[in-house]
Amino acid sequence: MANALDQIQALELQIRQLKEDAILELKEKLISARRAVADLEKEIESLTGHAAPIGTIRIRRGSISDEDLKRKILEVFAMNGTHGMNAKQIAETVVQSPIRIRDFLKKNPKVLKRQGAGAGTKFFLP
Repeated sequence: MANALDQIQALELQIRQLKEDAILELKEKLISARRAVADLEKEIESLTGHAAPIGTIRIRRGSISDEDLKRKILEVFAMNGTHGMNAKQIAETVVQSPIRIRDFLKKNPKVLKRQGAGAGTKFFLP
């Protein structure tokens, strides 16, 4: 009985995670569509000669807990981190900002091994 309840909870957690991943994917598609619209508007402005104020599109990333971030980072390194990765590469693959990755790694120094300094810092699995 307890084993069945544990399996149900595990499946519910998995369903919740899949829904969150689907939502993030749709949000990324929406962002890319908005960028495409902005590019088309710039092209129209260049053809018509009418200048409009041009702003940058701010990339909004969903918040993520440290536990989930740690899991995602370790998944990324398991797949393609044999030669090490910098914070920007990690951030691109887990859809977070590089600043968020650097802050997480400062708070959790045992998650990844740091090699180098400054812009040349690479991270490896310990």
